[in-house]
Amino acid sequence: MVKKSIPKAILQRTQQLKKAKSKSKKSKKSKKAFSRESKFVSAQSSNELDWKAVDIPETMDDYEGFYGLEEIDGVDVKVVNGKLHYVTQDKTKLAANKDKEVTSDQVPAGDFEVEDFEEGEGEKKTKSGTVGGGKESTTVPEKAGSKTDEDNIPGIPGAKKTKITLKEKKKTKEQLDDQLTGNGFSALRKRDAMGELPMDDVDLPEWKDTHVSLYIQDALSKLNFKTPTGIQKAAIPKALEGKDVIGKAITGSGKTLAYGIPILEMALEGDKNGNEVNHPTGLIFTPTRELAVQVTKHLKAMVKYSPLKDNSVVSLTGGLSIQKQERLMSYNPRILVATPGRCLELLEKSDEVAKKVASTDILVFDEADRLVEDGHFDDLEKILDIMRNNRPTEDSSIPRKWQSLVFSATFSKDLFGKLDKQVVKNKADKLADKKLRKKRRLDAEKELDEGEVEREGVLDMLSKKLRFRGRPLYIDVNPTEIVADSITEALIPCSPTERDLMLYYFLSIFPGNTLVFANSIDSVKRLKPMLNSLRIPTVALHSSMIQKQRLRSLERFQQNCEGAAKEHKSSVLIASDVAARGLDIPNIQHVVHYHLPRTADSYIHRSGRTARAGKKGVSIVLCSPQEASGPLHKLRKLVSNKDDLHVDELKILPVDNDILRQMQDRLEIASKLAQADITNSVVVKENSWMEKAAEDLGVEGWDVLVEDDYLRRDKKRKQGKQLDKQSKKVLKAELRELLDIPVRKGRSSYITSGLHNLAELLVKTEGDGNHQVMSYLQKNALSVLNPIKKRRL
Repeated sequence: MVKKSIPKAILQRTQQLKKAKSKSKKSKKSKKAFSRESKFVSAQSSNELDWKAVDIPETMDDYEGFYGLEEIDGVDVKVVNGKLHYVTQDKTKLAANKDKEVTSDQVPAGDFEVEDFEEGEGEKKTKSGTVGGGKESTTVPEKAGSKTDEDNIPGIPGAKKTKITLKEKKKTKEQLDDQLTGNGFSALRKRDAMGELPMDDVDLPEWKDTHVSLYIQDALSKLNFKTPTGIQKAAIPKALEGKDVIGKAITGSGKTLAYGIPILEMALEGDKNGNEVNHPTGLIFTPTRELAVQVTKHLKAMVKYSPLKDNSVVSLTGGLSIQKQERLMSYNPRILVATPGRCLELLEKSDEVAKKVASTDILVFDEADRLVEDGHFDDLEKILDIMRNNRPTEDSSIPRKWQSLVFSATFSKDLFGKLDKQVVKNKADKLADKKLRKKRRLDAEKELDEGEVEREGVLDMLSKKLRFRGRPLYIDVNPTEIVADSITEALIPCSPTERDLMLYYFLSIFPGNTLVFANSIDSVKRLKPMLNSLRIPTVALHSSMIQKQRLRSLERFQQNCEGAAKEHKSSVLIASDVAARGLDIPNIQHVVHYHLPRTADSYIHRSGRTARAGKKGVSIVLCSPQEASGPLHKLRKLVSNKDDLHVDELKILPVDNDILRQMQDRLEIASKLAQADITNSVVVKENSWMEKAAEDLGVEGWDVLVEDDYLRRDKKRKQGKQLDKQSKKVLKAELRELLDIPVRKGRSSYITSGLHNLAELLVKTEGDGNHQVMSYLQKNALSVLNPIKKRRL
């Protein structure tokens, strides 16, 4: 019989496994012993624990509201059934088990490792060291508060402490930081470590006159708002004084911070005083969901650099989960940004929410002219009535009336009238006009100018609907300027059937980020697939889309803008007037009015989507001769400066007919494909509806229901616009071939002949030419329009 020897590596591995198993058993025993000797203490009874005061060094910075610090050893924190408990050891059980602990002479020789557990008074701790030359692990007791030699472990002769490496120290520090995440001061330490605390050396000299706090200055500096705008300089100090303010300023002038900073200052003041605030500091109303989301985003960016919580700003808009918004309201947010419809729904659903919202300190009406407009004011009026009825009167800290801040770019009644029809005034309006004319005559002796008369009319209109505390302060930083001077306005004359061709021409000749406005949702739905077929990245935004689709469209458009900027191409957003107000989409270079807007105020707000934050932009109107002589003429009178000699002048954008002819064929194919897709979608929906109606009526075959001549003709017309798969495939192939051939300016048989030597142009301007049109080097619409003189319409 031959005896086989076991390899040395296997023996070593077996010993390691046995050692690990032994260590695991001892660890479990230690945990069980700790659990037997521990007890729970509720958070309300935490004063019973042995807290010890910690001296604060004199060199510590002045943290506002920080009065002292206490610490306690040997206590763990656990959450049981959603409630906070402190876990400490029971002293009686600890004394009973004292005799059972391992003594020093029972410790076998070898290495031993730390298995720390913390206890209350008289706590026992394990230490790490080496005894003899053995290799087994054990735990060693030590009395709390005992002094130890630097190298030796008391009670264990010859036992030495093992050295802790830098890596182990770092790991221990990270574990301690994790344990402190529940501590109220951990956020303060984290903010200090990140360098986010406002420093005394924040240098914003131009903001000093607004008297904003250090936290706000720090946020403004971090967000690169170095200089306040005119409306911010004028409105913020008055709002901080608690006055009602009506602010009028052109689009893109920073109105969001003009009312946002006073609300943030009041919220910070409440936290500084240590008062528990259970109601919102500010409630901001916006006419559209997109604007509400944008305002929320801006204010959250400011809150990030302040002691306020991240969930201090909450958006309440339709199209999203109302249950989630109710849950957010339960966290007592400090600032609410809402659309009237969803806000009314929440107030009517819960009396508790109604009382909380009714205690608001500041009420803001952003784009107020739209909010108080007839047909849009009903929900807001109901909200104001609910807030007045639920505002607490017994609380002396809440004033009887809230502060009102009202902002917009347009307040004049003349701007709301329809451009294509004469406004018929009722008796009340005629009587009001008569009183106004009488007032003008009486004030003529006092040299009351026309601007002040308009101001009085705005004050009267808003006071009747919003009911201010007293006479509000009216601030108009641009009394004669309605459309910003940085916007170049121009016109492309065309017939109604040529709108698509002119739009395609403009987007091809002048690549960039373009926002196109149409009056109808059907036009928005048709233009999107048409332009995408022409290789122009396009997204749509209209009120029929659900909220998530609308937000996704804005995100996709911004992504397209980034890609188009790198490749010198166009990126387009086709939108209805839902995108006309307040949206701050960065780097919009052109605004195209595919349809002439119905009112002058819509034109002003549409055009204001470009030339924001000190930049320049172009506003182009596609207009027929019939519109130019009627609605457009009236529009120019309303929006032009009163000092102009001819108020209806506009620049005419030149059009190259040779390029238009080359674009005609490809546009017709793209239009057919887009119309076919829309018709197919409509027919499928109608057939589905008719089938369901026939099924409900118990009729076999829904064709029996179509007996009306009009329905038959409409069905036949739609069928004529449909395309089968093969026809669509052929058209797409034909369109691809046309798009692969670049449009050329000044076509000729040879590339070096004609007015322009195309070969030379391509060599000299490689990478700078227009990707859509060869030999056309002009990419900036401003450089084309600036030399052109205005023409009388």
